Amino acid sequence: MRGDQHASLSLATAALLIAPWATTIDPITIAILLLGVFIGSLAPDADAVDAAIFNGRITGVKGKRGQIINGFAVVLPIFGYTVRYLIYYPLSLVFMLLLRKSYRHRHRGLLHSFAGVGLTSLILSGYLALGLAWLGIPLTLLPAFGCAFFAGCILHLVEDTCTPAGVAWLYPFSRRRVAGRIRTQGLFEVRPAAFTAVLTIAAAGIFAAPFVTDTPVEVLRLLALVATPVLWLLFMLAARVRPESRR
Repeated sequence: MRGDQHASLSLATAALLIAPWATTIDPITIAILLLGVFIGSLAPDADAVDAAIFNGRITGVKGKRGQIINGFAVVLPIFGYTVRYLIYYPLSLVFMLLLRKSYRHRHRGLLHSFAGVGLTSLILSGYLALGLAWLGIPLTLLPAFGCAFFAGCILHLVEDTCTPAGVAWLYPFSRRRVAGRIRTQGLFEVRPAAFTAVLTIAAAGIFAAPFVTDTPVEVLRLLALVATPVLWLLFMLAARVRPESRR
């Protein structure tokens, strides 16, 4: 998917999960969570030189929401080059040595796998911990950012799973991909935008519910936890996601 689609879908998903907690979580923590998801939603594309994470601007997002997203995007190249040169390339070398076979750098390879994004999240958190400690900044919010970054990466993989190129989740141990039928460059492909709208409306509804109904906040939190995977499952069904046949 395009960078703007990754950012919009991932942030809308995060908003749905955070919505029932919005009145009890510190605003700074919420901002850190959203920032982590935002950066993580673009980080797996650091294996492509023309990725949005390198240019510091997310195209295709218009209006006030686009201005906010593009405002945050100024930090993207820092994370993009860190992931590409200080994490992706070293990890590729390690896997090449461990698996004793050549490794060719390519888009939707190691950084588009569960192992790749998991290790990337851990190593990036380590780099950030060293940097913050050197600057004398408390590490209190680092775990929140690290978890949010990992969640954003996973959402990126789920979103790319819905496209024809698909994702090999178990790479480099398995090259078998899971793919869908959403062609994000198509003029009439409206499913990503429509699903973003659905997630946003659901998040707004859950956020507003305590103010207009007597629904207990515990019920709303459970509803958000259940609704998020259910909505994503429906979207993946609409995208006709399925494992590729063995060759």
